[in-house]
Amino acid sequence: MKESDDMKGPVTVDFHAHILPGADHGSDRLETSLRQLDIIASYGIEYVVATPHFYPTSDNLDRFFSRINDSVEELKRGMRPGSPKVFRGAEVLICDGIDRMEGLEALAVDGTNCILLEMPMTRWNDATFDTVDAITRSGLTPVMVHIDRYEPKYIDELMKLDVLAQLNPGVFASFRGRRFAEKWLSSGKVAAVGSDLHMANEKDYKAFANACVALKGHVDAVQRSMKTLLAGAKPINTME
Repeated sequence: MKESDDMKGPVTVDFHAHILPGADHGSDRLETSLRQLDIIASYGIEYVVATPHFYPTSDNLDRFFSRINDSVEELKRGMRPGSPKVFRGAEVLICDGIDRMEGLEALAVDGTNCILLEMPMTRWNDATFDTVDAITRSGLTPVMVHIDRYEPKYIDELMKLDVLAQLNPGVFASFRGRRFAEKWLSSGKVAAVGSDLHMANEKDYKAFANACVALKGHVDAVQRSMKTLLAGAKPINTME
Protein backbone atom coordinates (compact mmCIF):
# COMPACT_ATOMS: atom_id res chain seq x y z
CA MET A 1 0.00 0.00 0.00
CA LYS A 2 1.28 3.47 -0.87
CA GLU A 3 0.68 6.48 1.35
CA SER A 4 -0.45 8.41 -1.73
CA ASP A 5 -3.38 6.05 -2.32
CA ASP A 6 -6.64 7.94 -2.62
CA MET A 7 -8.79 6.57 0.22
CA LYS A 8 -12.52 7.34 0.22
CA GLY A 9 -14.74 7.94 3.21
CA PRO A 10 -13.88 8.83 6.83
CA VAL A 11 -12.19 5.46 7.49
CA THR A 12 -11.35 2.98 4.76
CA VAL A 13 -9.02 0.65 6.68
CA ASP A 14 -9.99 -2.18 9.03
CA PHE A 15 -6.78 -2.91 10.92
CA HIS A 16 -7.91 -6.03 12.77
CA ALA A 17 -10.13 -8.79 11.36
CA HIS A 18 -10.19 -12.59 11.51
CA ILE A 19 -11.02 -13.33 7.89
CA LEU A 20 -8.66 -16.11 6.82
CA PRO A 21 -10.61 -19.35 6.34
CA GLY A 22 -9.85 -21.96 8.98
CA ALA A 23 -6.88 -20.02 10.34
CA ASP A 24 -8.24 -19.62 13.88
CA HIS A 25 -11.62 -19.28 15.59
CA GLY A 26 -12.60 -16.49 13.19
CA SER A 27 -13.80 -17.56 9.75
CA ASP A 28 -14.60 -21.27 9.70
CA ARG A 29 -14.55 -21.74 5.92
CA LEU A 30 -13.98 -19.98 2.60
CA GLU A 31 -17.67 -19.15 2.15
CA THR A 32 -17.63 -17.32 5.48
CA SER A 33 -14.52 -15.37 4.51
CA LEU A 34 -16.07 -14.29 1.22
CA ARG A 35 -19.21 -13.16 3.00
CA GLN A 36 -17.05 -11.24 5.48
CA LEU A 37 -15.28 -9.47 2.60
CA ASP A 38 -18.62 -8.62 0.99
CA ILE A 39 -19.81 -7.06 4.24
CA ILE A 40 -16.52 -5.20 4.72
CA ALA A 41 -16.65 -3.80 1.17
CA SER A 42 -20.28 -2.72 1.60
CA TYR A 43 -19.17 -0.28 4.33
CA GLY A 44 -16.58 1.39 2.11
CA ILE A 45 -13.56 -0.38 3.59
CA GLU A 46 -10.86 -0.74 0.96
CA TYR A 47 -8.04 -2.25 3.03
CA VAL A 48 -8.22 -4.91 5.74
CA VAL A 49 -5.49 -6.51 7.83
CA ALA A 50 -6.03 -10.23 8.40
CA THR A 51 -4.95 -10.97 11.97
CA PRO A 52 -5.04 -14.70 12.79
CA HIS A 53 -4.14 -15.47 16.39
CA PHE A 54 -0.63 -16.60 17.21
CA TYR A 55 -0.39 -18.17 20.67
CA PRO A 56 3.30 -18.79 21.43
CA THR A 57 2.53 -21.21 24.24
CA SER A 58 0.67 -23.63 21.94
CA ASP A 59 1.98 -22.88 18.44
CA ASN A 60 5.26 -22.37 16.62
CA LEU A 61 6.16 -20.41 13.53
CA ASP A 62 6.45 -23.41 11.22
CA ARG A 63 2.97 -24.72 12.08
CA PHE A 64 1.50 -21.23 12.06
CA PHE A 65 2.77 -20.28 8.62
CA SER A 66 1.95 -23.67 7.14
CA ARG A 67 -1.65 -23.12 8.24
CA ILE A 68 -1.78 -19.44 7.32
CA ASN A 69 -0.17 -19.83 3.89
CA ASP A 70 -2.68 -22.53 2.97
CA SER A 71 -5.48 -20.28 4.17
CA VAL A 72 -4.18 -17.31 2.20
CA GLU A 73 -3.95 -19.36 -0.99
CA GLU A 74 -7.51 -20.62 -0.52
CA LEU A 75 -8.81 -17.10 0.00
CA LYS A 76 -6.91 -15.76 -3.02
CA ARG A 77 -8.46 -18.40 -5.27
CA GLY A 78 -11.97 -17.52 -4.11
CA MET A 79 -11.81 -13.72 -3.85
CA ARG A 80 -14.27 -11.84 -6.02
CA PRO A 81 -13.59 -8.66 -8.02
CA GLY A 82 -14.10 -5.58 -5.90
CA SER A 83 -12.93 -7.21 -2.67
CA PRO A 84 -10.91 -5.03 -0.31
CA LYS A 85 -7.15 -5.40 -0.46
CA VAL A 86 -6.14 -7.90 2.24
CA PHE A 87 -2.83 -7.73 4.12
CA ARG A 88 -1.47 -10.70 6.04
CA GLY A 89 -0.63 -10.02 9.65
CA ALA A 90 -1.10 -11.77 12.99
CA GLU A 91 -2.44 -11.09 16.46
CA VAL A 92 0.45 -12.11 18.68
CA LEU A 93 -0.22 -12.90 22.33
CA ILE A 94 2.37 -11.47 24.68
CA CYS A 95 4.06 -13.96 27.00
CA ASP A 96 7.31 -13.67 28.91
CA GLY A 97 10.29 -14.16 26.61
CA ILE A 98 8.51 -13.84 23.28
CA ASP A 99 10.79 -10.90 22.50
CA ARG A 100 13.63 -13.46 22.26
CA MET A 101 11.77 -15.76 19.87
CA GLU A 102 13.73 -16.27 16.66
CA GLY A 103 11.71 -15.07 13.67
CA LEU A 104 9.31 -12.85 15.61
CA GLU A 105 9.58 -10.22 12.86
CA ALA A 106 7.90 -12.64 10.42
CA LEU A 107 4.65 -12.06 12.32
CA ALA A 108 4.60 -8.37 11.36
CA VAL A 109 2.18 -7.22 8.67
CA ASP A 110 3.74 -8.55 5.48
CA GLY A 111 6.05 -5.92 3.98
CA THR A 112 6.17 -3.74 7.11
CA ASN A 113 7.70 -3.66 10.60
CA CYS A 114 4.27 -3.22 12.21
CA ILE A 115 3.33 -6.06 14.58
CA LEU A 116 -0.02 -6.40 16.32
CA LEU A 117 0.36 -7.49 19.95
CA GLU A 118 -2.34 -8.78 22.29
CA MET A 119 -1.85 -8.32 26.01
CA PRO A 120 -2.74 -11.22 28.34
CA MET A 121 -6.04 -11.18 30.23
CA THR A 122 -4.20 -12.13 33.42
CA ARG A 123 -2.63 -9.52 35.71
CA TRP A 124 0.34 -7.79 34.11
CA ASN A 125 3.65 -7.60 35.94
CA ASP A 126 7.04 -5.99 35.35
CA ALA A 127 8.08 -8.86 33.08
CA THR A 128 5.02 -8.22 30.88
CA PHE A 129 5.96 -4.59 30.35
CA ASP A 130 9.64 -5.49 29.91
CA THR A 131 8.70 -7.92 27.13
CA VAL A 132 6.76 -5.27 25.24
CA ASP A 133 9.56 -2.76 25.74
CA ALA A 134 12.12 -5.23 24.39
CA ILE A 135 10.02 -5.74 21.26
CA THR A 136 9.92 -1.98 20.66
CA ARG A 137 13.71 -1.85 20.94
CA SER A 138 14.11 -4.67 18.41
CA GLY A 139 13.07 -2.36 15.56
CA LEU A 140 9.46 -3.50 15.31
CA THR A 141 6.55 -1.08 15.67
CA PRO A 142 4.06 -2.61 18.12
CA VAL A 143 0.37 -1.82 17.79
CA MET A 144 -1.41 -2.99 20.93
CA VAL A 145 -4.76 -4.44 19.89
CA HIS A 146 -8.13 -3.72 21.53
CA ILE A 147 -6.63 -1.77 24.43
CA ASP A 148 -10.20 -0.95 25.46
CA ARG A 149 -10.54 -4.48 26.93
CA TYR A 150 -8.10 -3.90 29.76
CA GLU A 151 -8.02 -1.96 32.99
CA PRO A 152 -7.27 1.71 32.26
CA LYS A 153 -4.56 1.82 34.94
CA TYR A 154 -2.66 -0.89 33.06
CA ILE A 155 -3.16 0.87 29.74
CA ASP A 156 -1.81 4.12 31.17
CA GLU A 157 1.41 2.30 32.07
CA LEU A 158 1.55 0.52 28.71
CA MET A 159 1.13 3.79 26.80
CA LYS A 160 4.28 5.14 28.48
CA LEU A 161 6.22 2.72 26.28
CA ASP A 162 7.07 3.35 22.65
CA VAL A 163 3.93 1.64 21.38
CA LEU A 164 0.79 2.52 19.46
CA ALA A 165 -2.76 1.40 20.12
CA GLN A 166 -5.75 0.00 18.24
CA LEU A 167 -9.36 0.43 19.37
CA ASN A 168 -12.28 -1.95 18.89
CA PRO A 169 -15.81 -0.57 18.32
CA GLY A 170 -17.01 -1.72 21.75
CA VAL A 171 -15.11 1.10 23.44
CA PHE A 172 -17.73 3.58 22.23
CA ALA A 173 -20.69 1.58 23.61
CA SER A 174 -20.55 3.15 27.08
CA PHE A 175 -19.93 6.58 28.56
CA ARG A 176 -16.92 5.25 30.49
CA GLY A 177 -15.48 3.68 27.34
CA ARG A 178 -15.95 6.85 25.31
CA ARG A 179 -14.26 8.89 28.02
CA PHE A 180 -11.18 6.69 28.02
CA ALA A 181 -11.17 6.50 24.21
CA GLU A 182 -11.11 10.29 24.00
CA LYS A 183 -8.18 10.38 26.44
CA TRP A 184 -6.15 7.88 24.40
CA LEU A 185 -7.08 9.49 21.08
CA SER A 186 -6.09 12.93 22.34
CA SER A 187 -2.70 11.56 23.42
CA GLY A 188 -1.95 10.64 19.80
CA LYS A 189 -1.28 7.02 20.76
CA VAL A 190 -4.28 5.54 18.94
CA ALA A 191 -2.98 4.70 15.47
CA ALA A 192 -5.62 2.25 14.29
CA VAL A 193 -9.18 1.02 14.55
CA GLY A 194 -10.39 -2.48 13.80
CA SER A 195 -13.59 -4.45 13.72
CA ASP A 196 -12.10 -7.61 15.28
CA LEU A 197 -14.59 -9.39 13.02
CA HIS A 198 -14.71 -13.14 13.59
CA MET A 199 -17.78 -14.47 11.79
CA ALA A 200 -19.90 -12.99 8.99
CA ASN A 201 -22.12 -10.90 11.23
CA GLU A 202 -23.22 -7.68 9.57
CA LYS A 203 -24.54 -6.33 12.88
CA ASP A 204 -21.01 -6.49 14.29
CA TYR A 205 -19.64 -4.67 11.28
CA LYS A 206 -22.23 -1.91 11.54
CA ALA A 207 -20.92 -1.34 15.08
CA PHE A 208 -17.45 -0.86 13.63
CA ALA A 209 -18.77 1.63 11.05
CA ASN A 210 -20.56 3.56 13.79
CA ALA A 211 -17.40 3.58 15.89
CA CYS A 212 -15.49 5.13 13.03
CA VAL A 213 -18.03 7.97 13.00
CA ALA A 214 -17.57 8.32 16.77
CA LEU A 215 -13.90 9.18 16.20
CA LYS A 216 -15.14 12.64 15.14
CA GLY A 217 -12.23 15.07 15.06
CA HIS A 218 -9.67 12.29 15.34
CA VAL A 219 -10.71 10.55 12.11
CA ASP A 220 -8.10 12.13 9.85
CA ALA A 221 -5.23 11.48 12.26
CA VAL A 222 -6.16 7.82 12.74
CA GLN A 223 -6.66 7.37 9.00
CA ARG A 224 -3.22 8.85 8.28
CA SER A 225 -1.63 6.67 10.94
CA MET A 226 -3.06 3.49 9.46
CA LYS A 227 -1.90 4.47 5.97
CA THR A 228 1.59 5.16 7.32
CA LEU A 229 1.76 1.84 9.18
CA LEU A 230 0.73 -0.01 6.02
CA ALA A 231 3.13 1.80 3.70
CA GLY A 232 4.97 -0.95 1.82
CA ALA A 233 2.52 -3.68 2.84
CA LYS A 234 1.85 -6.37 0.24
CA PRO A 235 -1.81 -7.23 -0.39
CA ILE A 236 -2.44 -10.91 -0.88
CA ASN A 237 -4.77 -10.00 -3.78
CA THR A 238 -1.77 -9.13 -5.92
CA MET A 239 0.81 -11.61 -4.62
CA GLU A 240 1.94 -14.27 -7.06
